[in-house]
Amino acid sequence: MNLDILARYAPLYVDAAILTLRIAAIGIVGSLAVGLLVAAIRQYRIPVATQIAAAYVELSRNTPLLVQLFFIYFGLPRVGIKWSGETCAIVGLIFLGGAYMAEACAPASTRSPRFSGSRRPRSDSRAHRRCATSPSRRPS
Repeated sequence: MNLDILARYAPLYVDAAILTLRIAAIGIVGSLAVGLLVAAIRQYRIPVATQIAAAYVELSRNTPLLVQLFFIYFGLPRVGIKWSGETCAIVGLIFLGGAYMAEACAPASTRSPRFSGSRRPRSDSRAHRRCATSPSRRPS
């Protein structure tokens, strides 16, 4: 093992680790902000914005992050939008993470039709008592 090589490249690894942590921190904060905004739009059912938010969530969650990053880094410069690699990484993480945060922050009523009604199961349900005394559950 050549320690001279390690000593020469160690500062680059430290700089890369700091850059990675910075991109991750900005991506997480940005994802949370976008996710809360999209969840609020979907909760308040703003007419056109709700459909745009739903399309954003479906598009973002159904494409791999690598494809999104390639599109941002290689595709956008073809239409005149040129960003640095760091900016592309942050935008890509916010784009994908925002959709996941929107789903996580959304109330259950917007995620599943099962919870959309105001009907709540009764605690004294007879179905529960029938299941407890069904023939297959009786002790022998």
